Amino acid sequence: MSNATIPAAGQSVRFWEQQWLWWHRIAPPLRPAAQDIETLVRLIAQWCDTRGCERPAALLLGVTPEIASMHWPEGTRLVAVDRSKGMIENIWPRDAIEGAQVLSGEWGALPIAAGSCDIVTGDGCFSQLPYPQGYDDLARELARVLSRGGLFAMRAFVRPEPSESMQELLLEMNAGRIRSFHAFKWRLNMALQPDTATGVRLNDIWAAFMDLFGDPTSLAAQTNWPFADVETIHAYRNMEARYTYPTLSELRGELSARFTEIACEFPDYEMGERCPTLLFEAR
Repeated sequence: MSNATIPAAGQSVRFWEQQWLWWHRIAPPLRPAAQDIETLVRLIAQWCDTRGCERPAALLLGVTPEIASMHWPEGTRLVAVDRSKGMIENIWPRDAIEGAQVLSGEWGALPIAAGSCDIVTGDGCFSQLPYPQGYDDLARELARVLSRGGLFAMRAFVRPEPSESMQELLLEMNAGRIRSFHAFKWRLNMALQPDTATGVRLNDIWAAFMDLFGDPTSLAAQTNWPFADVETIHAYRNMEARYTYPTLSELRGELSARFTEIACEFPDYEMGERCPTLLFEAR
């Protein structure tokens, strides 16, 4: 997952310029798991075979290393776009597929010619955008750069319907039914979000965590989660950027005007029911 480029107030810039410092501590479901990459590789390969798409031109939103270095169809010409200098310089993988390029740019004004992409992909992209306008703006830009019938493939973060409450989340944690802090943090983010249009401010997540647990040391001791994982909550401190977590129906609604959904698959890892991989074709 990398940085979005259509947020209100531009606060996500500061967050993502520092996020690379925490990147090595972040694990699934916040980053794609091996199962997510296997699903993405399989679905893209099937789509290319079915459409007779050879040497596809592919665009990656962000610099997600797992996607940049995955097994792409033979001859894929991959370009990644990210606005964060820190993410580009420190996270873009050396083992990205041969010939891959990374560009500095805005997702809302991609430095990519209209109709020049066969495939666009990314990880958790929409959750970094304001809802609904940011979603619509990105969908419009992706429809511009994709060829007619081109593929948009992504893993999304969606909240359940009805949303999980804080009380329910803490009961699950205290019962030992949440296996990792990374899953807990994502569920905490979603539980704190009043609605998708409001989203949840990162500093508010940090403040809520500190009110609940005092500091990472106490929660790590209580749960036996690694302290290095729990300490990643401090990446949110003083950050004004917001995350948004739509329901699956809300996300589909924002894309339905420009794209036709052709697949939706859910992984079987912890919290996988909130991390589907979706495939859409541009109309």
